Amino acid sequence: MQTITVDIGGTTALFEMHINGRVEQYKIATGEGFNIERLNKHLTELESDYGFSEYGLAVALPGLVQNNRLLSSKSLPGLNGLSQLDIHSRAKNILIANDIDAGIQAICEPKHQCELLIMSGSGIGMSIAMKGKPFSGASGLAGELGHCRVMTESGEFSLEQLAYGGSVRGRGLKSSKDLFRAGSYLGMGIAWSVNLFNPNRIWLAGVMMNNDDYYKGCISALNDMALPAPMSQAKVSRVHDLETLVCRGLKEMLTQTGD
Repeated sequence: MQTITVDIGGTTALFEMHINGRVEQYKIATGEGFNIERLNKHLTELESDYGFSEYGLAVALPGLVQNNRLLSSKSLPGLNGLSQLDIHSRAKNILIANDIDAGIQAICEPKHQCELLIMSGSGIGMSIAMKGKPFSGASGLAGELGHCRVMTESGEFSLEQLAYGGSVRGRGLKSSKDLFRAGSYLGMGIAWSVNLFNPNRIWLAGVMMNNDDYYKGCISALNDMALPAPMSQAKVSRVHDLETLVCRGLKEMLTQTGD
């Protein structure tokens, strides 16, 4: 079985080629200028180099994805509107997914009634799985935790504005106190999710989770603000193998479609 999975982030993209049981990786820089033409160029080169034809292709991106189309992405504006028809390749099957929705498919298990994956990096997002099956809502857009609004002493902001990596860097937050507080805003948002979904597992991922002060603030607020009964049933874990998480989830999605 031949597949290519592509995790396109705001700064880098990871291509994984699965060829007869072995996996090879290829990384490139992305950024705001990364567009559909450049994506197609790299895919064409990889198809030629590895002799890919009639294979399965899955692409994950940060942003709103609906029905295999990227509606909008703050970090990758050059890919806004990307659909299966825009990808020029030899693939027989093409999937386009939100990166967090892909990621949860690498870790969710049918034995759990509910699992949440929360990612804090170039944005804040959440994916939900029920008994090992992703739950994406009525139109595929569930989980936009970062867009929930929070009232602070300085005014009203989205959770993303208060706690995601770009905001933390942009506001120059470096002290332990400030990073703890930024993490606590995310912990508050996760507490809402615990009260709503009563999950068995909560997975935390993203570069911000590697900062100890941010992580401690997140866990502290989560424990303080979630209802004790549902929180007592939830196991919280950090995702340590983050680099390949999304590609592993994309591979599972292709497996489910028969590729």
